[in-house]
This record gives sequence, C-alpha cells and structure tokens, in this order.
Amino acid sequence: MEAREGRIGNAFACERCRKHKVRCVPSEAAGICQRCQKARVECIEHVARRRPAKPKMVVQPTNKVVEMEKRIEKLHAIVTSTTAPSVASSTPSSTLPPTATIPSQSVELSRRTSTPAPIVSSAPPLPIVKTPILPNPGSTPESALSFWESMNDAVTGLGRLDPVIWSISIIHMQSLLETYRSMTEFFPFVLLPRECFCGDLIQQRPIFLFAVLTVASFDSSQLQVSLSREFRKVVMVKMMKGEKSLDLLQGLLVFIAWHHHYMDTQAASVHLLLQICVGIAGDLGLDNIPSRSRSPVQKDDVWHREAKRAYLGCYYLTSSLSLLESGRTRSMSHSSTLHIFAREIADAWEYRSDAIVPILVDMCQFMEDVEDTFGHHSEPALVTKAQLKRLSEKWDHMQSATKAQANDYRTLRWIQLVARTHLYKATASLDIYDRDSMPWVSGFQLSQRITCLRCVEQFLEYSLQLSSSEYELLSITDWLALVAGLTTLAKLVLHTSAMPGWDPIELQISKTFEYFRDQLSTQMPRQDSQDHGEDLFERFRRNTAIMKMAVKASPERNSPNGSTFELATGSGRTVSLLQELPPLKPNGVSNDSDPLPAPWKVSPQFDISSQEFLWRFIKGSL
Repeated sequence: MEAREGRIGNAFACERCRKHKVRCVPSEAAGICQRCQKARVECIEHVARRRPAKPKMVVQPTNKVVEMEKRIEKLHAIVTSTTAPSVASSTPSSTLPPTATIPSQSVELSRRTSTPAPIVSSAPPLPIVKTPILPNPGSTPESALSFWESMNDAVTGLGRLDPVIWSISIIHMQSLLETYRSMTEFFPFVLLPRECFCGDLIQQRPIFLFAVLTVASFDSSQLQVSLSREFRKVVMVKMMKGEKSLDLLQGLLVFIAWHHHYMDTQAASVHLLLQICVGIAGDLGLDNIPSRSRSPVQKDDVWHREAKRAYLGCYYLTSSLSLLESGRTRSMSHSSTLHIFAREIADAWEYRSDAIVPILVDMCQFMEDVEDTFGHHSEPALVTKAQLKRLSEKWDHMQSATKAQANDYRTLRWIQLVARTHLYKATASLDIYDRDSMPWVSGFQLSQRITCLRCVEQFLEYSLQLSSSEYELLSITDWLALVAGLTTLAKLVLHTSAMPGWDPIELQISKTFEYFRDQLSTQMPRQDSQDHGEDLFERFRRNTAIMKMAVKASPERNSPNGSTFELATGSGRTVSLLQELPPLKPNGVSNDSDPLPAPWKVSPQFDISSQEFLWRFIKGSL
C-alpha cells in the first residue's frame, strides 16, 4: 500500500473496500488498510486499468504553413551555421565564367525535384527581432564576409569597399532579399524563386545579389548611397575586362529599375546604363534564343526563361523612359521576338506576375504607336481625327480585356492610365496646319486638351490609392510617370496657348495641382530623424513646393512673349526678371516676410517646359 500512502480516495482503495464501497484508510502498518487489518484479511491492492486513448484528429498542415516552416528552418540553419564557406562562395567574383559559359541554375531545378526535408516539430521558432539598418560588424558570419571579400577583390586597384557595407550580415541580407520580393510587383522581369536564399545567390549570382542589396536598402539613404557607389565600381571593372553574363545583365536591370532612389549627377546616366544593358543582351544573343518547343514534354530550362525575362525587361525600361523625351532615339523597338517571348513566359507561368508580362509589353507597343503616329507634331485635321479614333478604340479594347488583371496588379493599372494620358497629351499638343479651313477643328482641339486634363486627374487620383510603403516600391518608370503627371498640370497652367473656350481659372487647374501635391506629400513616407541627407520623398516635397508656389502665383496665362521668365514693359521692351530666390521652407513659404515671387522669378533651372526637367527633378539638381 506504499503507493497510496498520504493519498486517500476511491481511486487508490483496495479490492475489499472497493467491493463494499467504503473509504479505504491506510493503517500504520505498511501494505494494509485499517479495515483489512481489523478484519484480519489480506489487503489486496487494486490495479487500475487505463482506458484506451481516443483517436485524435490529425490536422494536416496547409501548403502555406509547410512552406513557412521550411523557410523558418532554413533561416534557422543559416543563423546557427558556423561552417566555413564553400570553395565556390570564396572564389572572387572576378572569376565568373565568360559569355560562353554562363552559369545555369541547375541547383534551382534540383531543389524543385528533390523530396522536401521532414519538418522537425521540436525546433524552437525564431524570435521576431527587427534587423537594424547598420548591423554590428562583429556579428557578420563568415559567408557574408566572403561575399564582400570577393566584391573587394573585383575592384582591386580602386581602393577597398566602403566600410559601411562590410557591416551587412547574412541576416540583414536575407531581410533585404525579402524586401526585394515585394518590390518585383512593380518590375516583374527579374524575379526570385521562393526557395532561393542568400547562400545560393552568393555562389551563383553575386552581381545580382549586390544590386538587390542596393535597391532594397531604401530605409537608410546613407547605406544605399554607399552600396550604389560601390556597385558602379564593380560593374565598371567587369565591363572594362569584357566580362558579360546574365548575372551582370540582371544586376544592371535591377539597379536601373529603382535608380531614382540614389541618383548621382556625377555618375553615368540612366540612358547610358540602358545602352550597356542592350549591348550585353546583344552579345549574349538573347534576341536569338530558340522558341519553346510545341511538345508539352520539352520545356525551356530555367536559364532560358530568366534570359527572356531580362530581354523583355530591357525593352520595358528603354521604351518607357524614351517616351518621356520626345525625339530621343529608342535603343529597342517592339518586335515579333518580344511578343513571342512574352507569350512563352505567360504560358509557362512560373511566377504569379508572369501573367501580366504580355500586357505590359503590349502597352509599351501602344505608346510607341502613339509616338510614331503623332511624333511629327503637325498633321492634317482629318488624319488626326481618324488616327485618334483608331488609337482610342485600341486602348479601350486592351483595357476591357485586362480588367481582372488590372484589379490584382497596381503596376498594370498604372501603365494603362499612363498610356491613355500619353495619347491625349500627344493630340492636345499637336499642330493641325489646316485648322483655319475647317471650323470644327477649334472645338476638337479644345476637347482634346480637356480630355488630357481629365486623364491626368484620373491617373493622380489612382496614385493616391497606394499605401505609404508602396511609394517606396515604385519602379523608376512609375515614379517618373507620377512626376510627369504633376508637371503636366503645371504646364496646363503656365505654358498652354490661348484657345477659345479654354479657361484655366474656371477649370481650377491650380487648385487641382495643389490638392494632389498636398495629398501625395502627406501620404509619402517620412524620413527617419536619425538618417541624414535628402531622400527621394523629401526631394519630391521640396521640388513640388516650388512648383506649387509658381502655379499659385501665375495669372493663369502665359507672359506676352510666351516665356514665363520675361515680362513686357509698357514701352514695348522685354526685360528679364530672373533673380536669386530667398530660401524656402518645406511647405513652399518664404522664410522672410516678402510675398511669394512670381513664377518668372524662379531660376531658369526650374523651367518645366524643358525636356530635361523630369531628370533634374529626380536628381535634385533644380
């Protein structure tokens, strides 16, 4: 009865007490209760029988849960790993294979075909810790150090890399990699598979990884500027050595796609970088990649799909950016090869965003069609009307056929509105040389100018639907389109010619500009107080504040001679009113008590009618 000492109850009663249903009380003697001792009978201990356990319902984890647990395990393995880096990861990036031996991504294929590792339920989950912008250099694992060593070896002779970027640990790299995945919604031409981690990129695609770290570090302008400066050094050395690879091309495309975050007036321009990309694509023969076999058994390998996406990305950037400057020769024009590549990418549907790649390419072709049709700036009235009807119906058909996709992808709806605005902006600025012989032309031109205004308003209204964090993810084409929309409103106030029925005061264009400018400035992210220097959004607020001042001070018409920087005097002479402006506060208000200057007193650098205005805007050189 030792088992029931100190524990009185029916559950531990002996057989005799249980039979009589009485309380079993232990006696002073061991192994016998008081009742059995008094009756002088053997006290038989009761052996309790355990009931069989009920079968439990086993809930199978969902695919998302399994995928998340796999990623947590791999991250945990990366953090806890203390093994020395492999030979491949320690090899300097300067020894990357040349054009003929471009590395394929066989590792990625083997990952997809292999059996997934079992989930270890006993592994503790990783604590949620916010990665600092500049991690402690002492915590940098050896694999991260080997990566920076290889980059440092690539720029031998140009000095060592900036010490700031040496502090980026493997954990910080992985965090920036996840940030980049969310950025690809606005540039779906260089993508990452979900099972790809920093270790894979360090070994196989080091230049692309360097570019990803640069574009995804927008939280720290100091770190991003340092990374962009060193990235340019690495690319320059590789180009001078004649090295060309898909890794280098993809890295350059990513670097250009978010170049507005780290514009440098002293560095190579975006157009020059795009020329380099087009040259690399031509040297690699990306325009001659064989089309996918019609047999369902034979499919393109991973390298071919990545190469086709990169080639389409070259076209997307060159086409979109060249349209911002009329008269600039396009480095790439639409071709049947681009159409075939886009369709093959969509049919393979390796990634979710592959479905919209053909639509983006078609929109670029549409804007090229508009530029080729109305690029001469002078057309007869009947031809202009017929061409406008053709292009307008084409846009309506493309928009109605892609409504479902436009609701899921912001960048698709964005470029659709940009294309429509581009159409009516081209027709509104067109010179119809036979308008005097046709009385209906003046009304036609007025309707095009008003339609252009409404298109800009619709586009800017859609831009306000973005969350604060999404403005950080916009690609350079989307950001320039946003700045161009506000600039078009200002031009309609300051630089439009007189026309019967056109009244900017009645249309309240100045108030419209002020409304959208203030709303965008409020919604865009604010710079961290600990971060020094002017970031992209502070530059936007500063430049648009001056534009707001100019638009509000405008008499809603041009100056007599068509220049906003000159004023005709009573004697018939034209005098310049250019002068140095007092410093401005962020809201556009002068620091002294003087009233706001007239728009023609603004510096000539701020001439919004110039084709270089948009680039000066994002460079901050106004």
